[in-house]
Amino acid sequence: MFRKNSMQQLNLDDKIVNMPKYLRRNLEKSWATPFHKYVFSKINEDRFEVLYSDIVSRPNVPVNVLIALLILKENFGLSDEDLVGSLHFDMRFQYALGTTSYEKQPVSINTLYNFRSRVLEYEKLTGRDLIKEEIESIASTMEEEMNIDGKMLRMDSMMISSSCKKLSRIELVYTVNLKMIKLLNKVNPTIIPEELKCYLEDGHKNETIYRTRDKDTVSKLEWLIGHTVLLHKASFAQDKDITESEAFQLLTRLLEEQTKLDEEAKVIPKDGKELHSEILQNPSDPDATYRKKYSGNVGYVANIVESFNDESGIISHYDFKQNTYSDSKFCEDLLDTLGEAEGVNVLTDGAYYSYELDKKAKKQGIKLNPGQLVGKAPSEDKLPYAAFEIDEETNKIISCPNKEKPQMSYYSKSSHTAKFKTEQCERCPLFTQCPVKKEKKGYSVKFSHKSYETCKLREKMTTKEYIQLTNKRAGVEGIPSVIRRKYHADDMPVRGLLRSKMWFGFKVGAYNFNKMLRYLKKKGNLGLILLIMNILHTIYGNYRVNLNNSRKFSLIKISKAAVFGV
Repeated sequence: MFRKNSMQQLNLDDKIVNMPKYLRRNLEKSWATPFHKYVFSKINEDRFEVLYSDIVSRPNVPVNVLIALLILKENFGLSDEDLVGSLHFDMRFQYALGTTSYEKQPVSINTLYNFRSRVLEYEKLTGRDLIKEEIESIASTMEEEMNIDGKMLRMDSMMISSSCKKLSRIELVYTVNLKMIKLLNKVNPTIIPEELKCYLEDGHKNETIYRTRDKDTVSKLEWLIGHTVLLHKASFAQDKDITESEAFQLLTRLLEEQTKLDEEAKVIPKDGKELHSEILQNPSDPDATYRKKYSGNVGYVANIVESFNDESGIISHYDFKQNTYSDSKFCEDLLDTLGEAEGVNVLTDGAYYSYELDKKAKKQGIKLNPGQLVGKAPSEDKLPYAAFEIDEETNKIISCPNKEKPQMSYYSKSSHTAKFKTEQCERCPLFTQCPVKKEKKGYSVKFSHKSYETCKLREKMTTKEYIQLTNKRAGVEGIPSVIRRKYHADDMPVRGLLRSKMWFGFKVGAYNFNKMLRYLKKKGNLGLILLIMNILHTIYGNYRVNLNNSRKFSLIKISKAAVFGV
């Protein structure tokens, strides 16, 4: 049964009340105070009511305690055991979660496991990611506190490695076969074909994969695929305990992805070139996909959207997909999420940008600002299409780069066409650079509106203002490194898309909290600077404060003559 956590008032027996004043001051100055204020107290428990039964029963552990605790787990890099220990033995954890008045702390290792399982099962059923919603909601409250208006966004993506081992095709087929055989041995050993019972013998894997010398790689793969076919036939007609098992589903998937029928209707392995990147990589992580980027990656990809101003930034949106998901699709998803957002600038690299996405963004009042464009750049020997003048209302070409008016011009099917007289073109000083083509009765030029707009964008990208704007995107490129080094995104002790996404979400929450801490520290330093300045000026009158853009300051002694303007 769902019950919200009622914020408790400190009672006479509370640990904080009976604490020495100097210790209490230290506690209040620690990370626990801002965490309680900007994370714990902002968690919307009502969002998670759908996870619990309406039937009157034992109430749930407070959801805000669980969410906040899992963010702290990633913040400090703790295991579940150490996290629960910290809650019980570290007063800062209890203060941050408002549990100092509890006689007994409400969380155990099983509590954390059960809560994560509930969230995962709910997402499997509904497709709704409650953790992502909550982390992004907390981020929006931090934006307000940090005076970030959400008008400037910058994006970057990062590859996330799965914790599963990268297998060769032979290892993959053998592992899937073995998984199925172990299930059959547990449910009904009589189903296992006699010639495949050797899989259960100690050392069979090493003998088969690494030490068999009488078969080359191709014949060994064919031999193992033959075992897969036998297993599938033996299991296909069995009861649901077998045919609906994960092992059987993986066996079926393996046959679909890795094999084909030859001319004699015999099942044979596909050629390596016929395999696509979304095939099964390892049965221990069926969701992981392969992407050849840099050295190759088996796993997932995360997209990060940072909302920022000149002083700081916060991850306002994130997403987590199989690593075959493209940057342009992430950009499309972000536009769908933002909806109508007049005046928002999104700074991206070329992989996020396309002409179609730019059109969609403009309709929503959003500006996409790529730092570069993918694809082949136009020849420098030819004039760009943007050199032609086009009427904004009719979309017709009204003049060429030499300001000559065309004999005929029309716009059809998103293409611009103009025809010029022979003498107009052949006497033109720009003729050798012009993209016009010779026809029977003169010259003509034809180009798509997409090409025209792309050329205009390329020209805009060379301006000082545009370069200064897109240079601001560099700030987001350091976030993947931080999430890898500090929050160990490539070493998550879980597998599967949904589970990995959940853990990544808590890492984003921890990252945002630390950004908030740094902001508060800077803000506190500025207040201290102003206080010192006023005190020194009042007492001595011969000091001034030198405050630079990074908010570092120094006290500079000046003469009394300077103070009094002499």
